Amino acid sequence: MKYCKYHPTEAATWHCTHCDCQVCDTCTQESERGEDRYCCKCGATLESLGSAYTAEPFWERLSETFRYPLTVPVMTLIIVLSAISGVLFFVPIVGAVAGLISAGILTKYSFQCLEETAAGNMSPPDLSEAFSGGIVIIFKMIGLIILITAGGIGSYHYLGAGITGLLGALVVLSIPAFLINFALTDRVLASFAPPNILRIVSAVGLPYGILIGLLLLMSSSVGLLSYMVFSGFEWASMILQSVISNFYMVVIFHLLGYVVFQYQEKLGFYARAQTGDAPIYRSEVERSRAKISVLIKEGDYEGVNRLYKKTLDRHGQDLSLNDEYFEFLTATGNKEDLLEFADDYMAYKLHKGHQAQLKRIYNQTRSVVPDFKPTSHEVRFTLAQDYASFGDYPAVIRLVNGMHQDCSDNQLLIKAYSLMHEALQALEKEEMASRCKKLLNRLEAQAV
Repeated sequence: MKYCKYHPTEAATWHCTHCDCQVCDTCTQESERGEDRYCCKCGATLESLGSAYTAEPFWERLSETFRYPLTVPVMTLIIVLSAISGVLFFVPIVGAVAGLISAGILTKYSFQCLEETAAGNMSPPDLSEAFSGGIVIIFKMIGLIILITAGGIGSYHYLGAGITGLLGALVVLSIPAFLINFALTDRVLASFAPPNILRIVSAVGLPYGILIGLLLLMSSSVGLLSYMVFSGFEWASMILQSVISNFYMVVIFHLLGYVVFQYQEKLGFYARAQTGDAPIYRSEVERSRAKISVLIKEGDYEGVNRLYKKTLDRHGQDLSLNDEYFEFLTATGNKEDLLEFADDYMAYKLHKGHQAQLKRIYNQTRSVVPDFKPTSHEVRFTLAQDYASFGDYPAVIRLVNGMHQDCSDNQLLIKAYSLMHEALQALEKEEMASRCKKLLNRLEAQAV
C-alpha cells in the first residue's frame, strides 16, 4: 500500500518519476479538461497508479456486485436467452443448437463484463459485441474439458484414485484463476498453465479462498432456489434455473473482473475506476489551492506567495481566497506584501458587510507591522467605533488622529472627531480634547 506524500492517510493514485513520490488526486495539477495530471512541485507529467490503492475490497462490495446485472438491457438478455433455451430444450437438434447459441452469447458477454470491470468500468458493457465469437469460446471450453477429462482418466489409471481426486480438487480451485487468465489473454492452454494460475492466486492471496467460497455458494444455490419457487413444474423450473444461473454467471464474471481490478498492481497494470458519472473538473481556484497546499508543505513560501498573487489577480472577488492569503501573510510575517494587501483586504471586508472581523484583522496586521494604519477612512472610523464600544480609547485616538488631512468627506470627519473628542475626555486629556473640539467646530461650520 502506498500513501500520498502530503496526506499520509490517503491512498496514492499518481506517481512523479522526477520527484520519486506518490500523491493522491487532490495533490495534483490538471489541465482545464482534466486530460493530464502534473506534479505540483516540479510540473512533470504524472504516471497514473490507477485504483491500485483505492479499490474497495471485493468482499466489502458484494451488494454492488449482485446489483451489477440489474439493468434493463442485461436482464432482458438473460431472460430472453433463458426462455429460448428452455422452450426449445425438448425439440431435437433445434433445442441443442439454440442452447449452444444462447450459451455462446452469454459466455461472450460474461467475458466482456470481466474485461471491462478489470479495466475499471463498473457499469455493464454494451450488448453489441455479445453476439459474435461466443461459439468459438464455447468450443475452446469444451476442448479444454475434454483434455482435462482425458488427463483425469490417465491419472486414475496410472496414479490411483487418491492422487486423481486431489488433482481434480486443484482443477476446481483453479477455475477462477483460469477464467481471469483467459479473459486477459484469450489463450486456453496458457491460461491453464500452473505458473499462470499461481500468478493469479499469489496476487490475490488468502482472499482467493473467499472468492472460491462465494462461487461455490452461488453455484449450489441455483437448483435450490428453482426448487423452492417452482417445485413440481419441470418446464417453469428449468427456465427459472436458467435465469438464475445466467444471472449468477454475469455476477461471477463481474466479480472476477473486480478481483483483477483490485489487485491490478500485483498483476502488472493500472486502471482507474469508471462509474459512468460525468467527470468533475476543478476550477482554477481549486487547482491553485491544491498546489498551494503542496508548496506550503514543501516550505516553498515564495512560490506560495506568487501563486496567491497570480490567482487573486484573476479571482480577486473570491472572499475565502482573500482570507487565506491574509492568514498566509501574517503567519509568514511578510511585512512588505502584508502592508500592500491589508488595506484593500480590510476595505473589501467592510464592503462585504464583515465589519465584525475588521478588529481581528487590524490586530493581526499590527502584530506583524506595529505602526500599520488603514488608509481607508471608512475602515478607520468603523474600527474606531468598535474600539470605543470596548473602552479602548487610545486605539480610537490612534485611528482618527490626522484623518482630516486627507479626507474630504466632511460628515465622516464630524462623526470621527466627535468619537475622538469623547475618547480624549474619557482619558482626561483636557488640552487635547479642547483642540479637538475646535477642529470639530470648524468642520461643523463648514458643513452648514
